[in-house]
Amino acid sequence: MVFIKNKYLKLFFILLFLITIFTIFENKFEKDLLNAEKPIIINLLTSVHPNLPWKFKALDSQIIVKPGEVTTIEYIVENLENKDTTGIATFAYFPNQFGAYIRKLNCFCYDAQTLKSKEKNKYSVVLLIDPEVTKDSKTKNIKEVTIQFNFFNYKEYKENKI
Repeated sequence: MVFIKNKYLKLFFILLFLITIFTIFENKFEKDLLNAEKPIIINLLTSVHPNLPWKFKALDSQIIVKPGEVTTIEYIVENLENKDTTGIATFAYFPNQFGAYIRKLNCFCYDAQTLKSKEKNKYSVVLLIDPEVTKDSKTKNIKEVTIQFNFFNYKEYKENKI
């Protein structure tokens, strides 16, 4: 009889151990899943170097993106000069470590863009935030990011005067 009780007691502790382990992994999985579903606020900043007579702004100054979703961001660019001008855009991310998880699928940046006198145009950036951002200890708690695009005069930029 004692032998049977010891057997059941051992079985009970093994089951308790397995349930505890399962619960720990289940909670971690649910937490990771919830983090991946939480949206990230992206602030969109724009600027134009004084040597380029352009006006440049995002249609929306702030967007909300879920990691793993493809997002299109639209910008309006206008040449204020009475002649054709060419600009080129660069970008930066804040906080910097978040940039490793942003994939630009299509971007106007680093390509020379020419606008005719008084021309207005719409440029787009298509990006994807890698869901792995929610698992990295350096980025998993980041819920707000800033992306800044800067337009420069292409000729001066190419000659490294800026």
